[in-house]
Amino acid sequence: MRRFADLPADFRARLPQVNISGSTYSSNPAQRTLIANGKMVQEGEDVAPGLKLETIGPRNAVLSFEGTRYSIGY
Repeated sequence: MRRFADLPADFRARLPQVNISGSTYSSNPAQRTLIANGKMVQEGEDVAPGLKLETIGPRNAVLSFEGTRYSIGY
């Protein structure tokens, strides 16, 4: 799994902006939420057009854009 910082600069430049302002982690995936760009998002939902939230961890999230998966910490 790549970290955001390890992604090529040209790819990072194409990514939609993401501002994480909170999260709720649970061992039950149905109860996990992320507050991204001012809205509550659950696993499997789009954070921004073309940017999907795959999983929420206790201190990071895995996102997918154009088939590339990467993690961001918060």
